[in-house]
Formats: sequence, structure tokens, C-alpha cells
Amino acid sequence: MQPNLQTLVESIINLVDSIINLFSNNGDNQDPVSLTFPLPNLVKSYYCAVTMTVTIIVIQLIVFLANIRRNLLQVYRGDDSEIPRRQRSQYVTYATGNFHFAGYFIGYLIWGFIIIAFFSTIFCVSIGAFITFGNVKVLEKILKFILPSLLLVTFKVFLNKLLAQYVFLQHYGDVLALDNRRFFMIFIYFNFFLDAFLGFISSILRFVKSIIGATFYMCRLDYSPLGRKLETFDSGFSAYCGFIHTECTHRHPIMLVFVSHLFSELRKQQYSMTHIDLDDFPLEEKCAVEVKKTSKYIRKWRLAVFLVRNPAIVFFRKTFLKQLCFEDLQAINDVDNDNQHNTQRGAAFYIRQMAAQRPSFVNEIDPAQIIIQRF
Repeated sequence: MQPNLQTLVESIINLVDSIINLFSNNGDNQDPVSLTFPLPNLVKSYYCAVTMTVTIIVIQLIVFLANIRRNLLQVYRGDDSEIPRRQRSQYVTYATGNFHFAGYFIGYLIWGFIIIAFFSTIFCVSIGAFITFGNVKVLEKILKFILPSLLLVTFKVFLNKLLAQYVFLQHYGDVLALDNRRFFMIFIYFNFFLDAFLGFISSILRFVKSIIGATFYMCRLDYSPLGRKLETFDSGFSAYCGFIHTECTHRHPIMLVFVSHLFSELRKQQYSMTHIDLDDFPLEEKCAVEVKKTSKYIRKWRLAVFLVRNPAIVFFRKTFLKQLCFEDLQAINDVDNDNQHNTQRGAAFYIRQMAAQRPSFVNEIDPAQIIIQRF
């Protein structure tokens, strides 16, 4: 590796010498011009760049895996602070995003590694050249151009914090309530002209920060550099959202526990129905089995009494739901419909439909009192 890098350095030096001699218009009797500025040793810079790149990528992957778990837990409990809330109109988009998640993850990871390696190499070569040759003239020019603006912005930010805490806010910033409002309005008026200049500098810093953030977070699908309002235009983030919502739909812990309980109870009933022989049981156990059989009818009577006392539940039972069409079922199960008027209107429609079949259950129901609880 080291001889190859040294050969690369020599090739770069020869190329620069050739370009200089080509445009220098030297005569035949003049000696060719050679490069006076030596290039730094690229071996150490290369090793440092590779180490920095691998470290950044590994840290980003660890954080990414931790964020997958954290975002899944957030979606499980209905927290949409990071992942946008699931919408019925986007179900197809979520499914296609889940298709692309694995491939996008590999592609973004490779592209992020290349970009970080490129900028890390430039950074390490620049630092190596500065340490090796000690040429501070370029650094002095850069600092003379940038340092005054940075000092002005830093002083302005520090002054604003002092004024906000000790002059304008009550109780030294513990309460978000203004004090000295007249002086505050005067300060806002004169501060406007200075902030117009600082806003120009802040916009440049915003652009630089966006480039740095997009470079470091290129391998992360859970982060969108476009911002919260435009994050849906990011294909990688959309694929990540589709993966999270699909996993939540099929791996929700409460749903899995409930289905597992139902399945285990069903298996127990099937086993008891196929393996119980009452002739081999003693008299006490036969009575117990017969009591279990009669308890089925007791549960039905209790269910009937419960429905008489709570008639609104009739509209959400399986027998009633089977009589509805697909559009009516969507009106009941639509988790994205926040219009209370439509919900009450749909409930009133179902009440009128059921009243023709079971008038004794629905005579005393007020549609305004029916509230559909949605998960």
C-alpha cells in the first residue's frame, strides 16, 4: 500500500510539473521549471482518513439500530413526534417503502461511506500538510476573513441571552412572561437593522451546516435532511417510515399477546373436545364437565342481559358487522378520520338500520352519546 501511495504522489508531482512547463513558454535553452511546494506524505493521511471514516460509519450504524427500536416503541404507543402518523391514503406507499428499505439501506450506506471518505481524506491531507510544512499564511487569511464575523455573531447571541434573562423576562427567565414591554419594543426596533446583517451570515452558516449534516447522516435512513415539512419527498426516509409502520402493524406486542391467547384457548378447546371421554371419569369429574357445558348457556344469557343494558355495543358485534358493506366498515375502523360529525352521522345511520331489526335494543339510544374509540 505504501509504495503505491508514494508512486501516486510522484505521479501528481510530475503532472503538475508538466502543466507548469506547458504554460510557462520556456525556450529551448532554459531549464524546465520544477515544483517547489512539496506534497505531504499521503500514507499517514490515508490511514487517518480510513480510520475516521470507519469510526463514523460504525457509530452511525449503532445509532441507527437503536433508533429503529426507539421509533418502533414510539409507534406502538401512538407517539408521532418523529415518525409521521399513519394515514389510510398512504398504505400503498408504506408497502412499497417496505419493499425498498433493505436495498436503500445498502445503497445509502455505500454512498455515505464514499462521501465521508472523500471529505475525510481532504481534511486529513490538509491537516498533514499544515503540520508538516507549517505554512500558516493561508490559515491567517482565512481567519482574518471569518473571525470578525464569528466574533460579532457570538457577541450578539451572548448579549441577547443576557438581556432576555435579566432584563426582559420575569423572575430571571423562570417564567415566560415579558417585563419592561416598552423597553422591549424599543430594543426590537433598533435590533432589526443589526439582525438583517446577522441573518445574512446565519443563512451562510445554515447552508454549511446543512452540507455537513447531510454528509454525516447520508447512511442514515431515519434522518431526513429536508426537514419535517419536506421529509416525505425523501425516498430513503419514506422507505424507513414504510418499514416502521409495517412492522408495527404485524408485530404490535399487544396484538400478538391477544392473538396468542385466543389461539391457545382455541387449541385447548379443540384438545378437550377430542380427548375427553366421560365414561372413564369418576362421578365428581363428570359433574364438573357437565357444569362446563351448561356454563355455555349461562354465558349466553349474561351476554343477552349485558347487551340489553348496553345497546350501543350491538353495533360493534361480529353478527352486525357482517351485514355491513365494505364502505361502512371503513367508516367504523378508519383510524385517520378525525371528523366527529361524520362519526356521529355514521352511528346514526347504523342505529336506524338496526332499529328495523331489533327495535327493543335501540329505542332509547341517543346518537350524540355514541363515541367510537379508535386505536
